[in-house]
Amino acid sequence: MSVIYPMGLLAIFTLLYSTVLITGRQKAVKSGDIDPGYFAEHNNGTPPSYVQKATRHWSNLYEVPVLFYAVCAAILALGLDDIVFTWLAYSFLIFRLVHSFIHTTYNNIYHRFLIFACGLAVVLAMWIRLLLLV
Repeated sequence: MSVIYPMGLLAIFTLLYSTVLITGRQKAVKSGDIDPGYFAEHNNGTPPSYVQKATRHWSNLYEVPVLFYAVCAAILALGLDDIVFTWLAYSFLIFRLVHSFIHTTYNNIYHRFLIFACGLAVVLAMWIRLLLLV
């Protein structure tokens, strides 16, 4: 087992989620819910809530996960990949997937925050452990 697998799975999930963003934007333009010019500078109107939610969630997938990718890359580069880092990495992946599910379905902010905080704690633990090992 290796951190490369949860790292790769999160990257694949993020790329696949991009299709939700793209299809939502296409739907909004085709249905007339937003002028296509809005997407040039994001300042000519307000997109429908389903586009706003997808856009916010897509942005979330490029925030804390960047710290996850960085710590995993450092772990791999330094040859420190082990079972503890791997389980932490899979834990983060699961927290991110659950966060995505909550955010894109029933969107309870308390549940979403709890899962977000757990994922954040995992990435923090990975960074602290990495720094203690080097």
